[in-house]
Amino acid sequence: MELTNFSFYYRNSVDEDAVGAIAYRNSGNTFTGSMIHDFDLNIVVIYESEIDEPSIQHTIVSGERCQVLNVGIDKLQEALMYCKDSLLLKCFLNGEIINDNNGRLAVLRRDFLRFAGSLREQQLFVAFAHFLRKYVDAKAHMKNGRVMDANQSIIGGLQHWAEIELIERGIHPDVAVFEQIIGLNTPVRKLYEQLTVSTETLGQRIELVLLACEFSMTSKIAECSVLLLRILRGRRMPWTIQELMQHPELEPVSSELPLVLRKLVYRKLVKEVPAWKETVSYRGEHIRYSID
Repeated sequence: MELTNFSFYYRNSVDEDAVGAIAYRNSGNTFTGSMIHDFDLNIVVIYESEIDEPSIQHTIVSGERCQVLNVGIDKLQEALMYCKDSLLLKCFLNGEIINDNNGRLAVLRRDFLRFAGSLREQQLFVAFAHFLRKYVDAKAHMKNGRVMDANQSIIGGLQHWAEIELIERGIHPDVAVFEQIIGLNTPVRKLYEQLTVSTETLGQRIELVLLACEFSMTSKIAECSVLLLRILRGRRMPWTIQELMQHPELEPVSSELPLVLRKLVYRKLVKEVPAWKETVSYRGEHIRYSID
């Protein structure tokens, strides 16, 4: 069945409560063990909020295997923002929109491909926060002699560094970011090769990569933290760490946020502000953060 014919069939069967649906046809004919490649068709049905349908359905339509994924639009946007689901990403970016109430899916795909609005600064900040966490973890492991754990952390750090480099070039990171940077003359690609193929000991390789990460962290922290700096400037009253961690745009990296914030204070990009006298209690006063 051609995708256009299938689109006609499925367009009329999409739940009227759905925002829309996207169909992606697999061009391969072999079994690979992949959830996307082992179905002739993948259909993503997007809903506004709660979903009554099962999240995954496997069906046969005119002799073809079809996988139907039912997702809320918030989950779809989260997958796009943080590269969390390669199947959703592939279907959304490369599939055919077969149902689209009010054109919302077309606008969402267009804005995503253009890095419209604050999308770029959000992705940069998330990638940087994760990169910083992995870098700090690797340093701690090395300090305590846990070389293998440090190696695992630093590889994760390089993965997030690769995400930063891709975003800076206007490329949306995929799950396999190291494949995306092949052919690009980027520092992280050279560091990954240094870490994996060098003749030096593993500990020596990790120390060299950590030095490069330290330099990258220092040089990129202001550019990559534009989202947080914008939020700090967004009101006259300074923020507590608890308020920042609960902010909708920062919540996805709330566990890394204290680390990033303290680095910004250390670099004098953010300043600590004493609490108002009337808010001070016997338990001490909250540290608040602001920007001049």
